[in-house]
Amino acid sequence: MGAQYYQELVFNQASELVPWCKSEAEARYIAAGVTPYQWTSRYYDRSNVLYVEGKLRVNGNDVAVTCKIARGARERYATIQIDDPSLG
Repeated sequence: MGAQYYQELVFNQASELVPWCKSEAEARYIAAGVTPYQWTSRYYDRSNVLYVEGKLRVNGNDVAVTCKIARGARERYATIQIDDPSLG
């Protein structure tokens, strides 16, 4: 069997962070047995930091999701904050 390699993403524009942020947030809910829906977001940058401010609809409530990363940084350095204490 041949080895498979994962190409790590590098973020240079805030718009590139949006799909990563959405999939990371959804994955955390799905792992907890909850199905999120209705993702909305906006993105921007300040200096060399890229930001995504998003919202997911979870159990009838809007939950704020914030992701950020330094411009030019690899995916492993991206951070995500989900304002939902039920995720633990």
